[in-house]
Amino acid sequence: MTRTTTLIAALATLTAVSATASATTLAYSSFDTGDEGWTAQQGPAGSPYAVNWSPTGGVPTGNINYWDQTSYDAEWFSASASFLGGGDFSSAVNNGGVSFDWAADLGSAAQMVQIAFTMGSNQSGGAVLWADAVATVDGHWYHYDFGFDPSTTWMIQMGGNPAAVATASDLNNVLSAVDGMFITADTVDGMDGNVWLDNPLIYSVPAPGAFALFGLASIVGARRRRG
Repeated sequence: MTRTTTLIAALATLTAVSATASATTLAYSSFDTGDEGWTAQQGPAGSPYAVNWSPTGGVPTGNINYWDQTSYDAEWFSASASFLGGGDFSSAVNNGGVSFDWAADLGSAAQMVQIAFTMGSNQSGGAVLWADAVATVDGHWYHYDFGFDPSTTWMIQMGGNPAAVATASDLNNVLSAVDGMFITADTVDGMDGNVWLDNPLIYSVPAPGAFALFGLASIVGARRRRG
């Protein structure tokens, strides 16, 4: 390793520590003592399924797991009411995001991992806000981080309207009244596979400078192999 590479690695480490210290946690589940009320389901209107909880094997300890036992098209991990709290995460728009640790043992080279938020999911004018990233499917843990700003390609669908790229205004609108949060739990339609989830976190960073540094650290350490 060259001295320049060593310096970059050291700066990335210091940046990550600084950003963590500056970040405000808006919602978090560690799964260290249980599933914390999380379930799995087809979507906002789907029936919930129980998830499996393990006190070990996560990042670094507890985690939840969903084993696809159905022939349905897709299922997602569904956040608990206690995680969502009042549902207002608008303070993180343009200044925060959502992250989690995720692993899967079955999928294709084009497999995506998705995060979605719903607002008014039981109303005709409800909205779904989502973003996704190419997943690494090999049974090991990877970290995913989605910023709440237009530089991340968030999509939105409101009512029966076609999906469109979300604006900062759309992000603020949905994230101020969230009634559901969903993370991919089923990677292949009609096939049995395991997906694991740990450390879902919604955060804001009060200091814009600290958030900029946090973005650099995320780029340097993106999808770092955990296992």
